[in-house]
Amino acid sequence: MLYLGILKMDNRNSILKAARLMVTVGAIIMIVLGLLSILGRALSLPFYPPANISAIVYVLVSLVAGIAALLLSPKTGVPQWTLILIVIGIVGGGLGGLLVLIGGVAALIAKLT
Repeated sequence: MLYLGILKMDNRNSILKAARLMVTVGAIIMIVLGLLSILGRALSLPFYPPANISAIVYVLVSLVAGIAALLLSPKTGVPQWTLILIVIGIVGGGLGGLLVLIGGVAALIAKLT
């Protein structure tokens, strides 16, 4: 019986580690794609018309959300911060936001069960 309790706790810790890794990787992807979007827009400016304000806001929100998710990734197991990471994943969007969202939901499920 005690062995099963240790096994369950080990599975929970491994799920939390995997969730933390998904949040970290998703945050890094959000930051890199945001920086590449800014760089690509700056390099193509002489050839194309300037970007509209919604495209600039989307890139900046994604970049700020990626930085926030990267700063919050060590606190993935704490339920309050995990809920904030889920919201960041929804707002950030893209592949990185999806990874942050999945990592947050997995951490929340592992923590509450």
